Amino acid sequence: MAPPRCKKVSICLLIGVVIASAACMGWVLFIIHQSMAESERHDFYSSISLSYTTTIKNVTIMLPVPGPNGTPVLADAFINRSAPGIPRDWDLSIEEVKGTPMLVIRADRMVPEYHGYPIQIEPGQSPLPATVAPRTEYSLETPVLWPVHIGTMVQVNRTIETRDPIGREPVFAYTGKFTLMEESAGPHVEGKEYAHPVPVYVWFEQEQPAEFSFQANIEGINSIWRGGWIFNRYEDSVSVELKGPQGWTEARGTLRVGEGVYYTSGSDQGERDGEI
Repeated sequence: MAPPRCKKVSICLLIGVVIASAACMGWVLFIIHQSMAESERHDFYSSISLSYTTTIKNVTIMLPVPGPNGTPVLADAFINRSAPGIPRDWDLSIEEVKGTPMLVIRADRMVPEYHGYPIQIEPGQSPLPATVAPRTEYSLETPVLWPVHIGTMVQVNRTIETRDPIGREPVFAYTGKFTLMEESAGPHVEGKEYAHPVPVYVWFEQEQPAEFSFQANIEGINSIWRGGWIFNRYEDSVSVELKGPQGWTEARGTLRVGEGVYYTSGSDQGERDGEI
């Protein structure tokens, strides 16, 4: 039988081990929590794609700047030309039309670019097959019309409202009528889709029949690493397809909200500093 002094020492050692283990576990959990918190991101993405089947001239395109309040931040990358993919001879600006800030794209000429299909190369093949140079007209060698695509990303230090962004986050034609088209739900997942009209102006001159398409997109995403990336998002998009200049047209916008997995984080209760 161990002396009382030994029992006290053993108990003290056991308590010390338990305390040290708890401290280690707490430190590990703290580090994991910190790593997850530091991985959290809140990003806006904005992009525009244009496609035209033949050369068009004296082009003017106007699209509402994503609001609320005609927020210029996402459009700034386009007008100051920091967004990649903007052709050198395009002029981009923000102009107010009937009280609505519009992103305006003007160009003397927009020339299409047709590419060939990808060429398969076998391992060790020599000489390599010649690459077909892009052309400005459709041909059997260059049948693939290559759209012009420009885009930008802005990171903010607040949680983006992805469940109900209307009036809170950038969307196209935020003062218009939003009609609920589809709704779905699941564990930790919500989803709604709205249709809404977006006023768009498209004008150009053409020497040959031309098909013209225009797509614009705005997206807000909250994401965090928790053993893998999880995220929630909203997306507003508008598209136009024309066979000739139309002037003002009412394009269909599609707003999808509440997509993804919702989680709690420190920024959920944080300040809205850096809000755009």
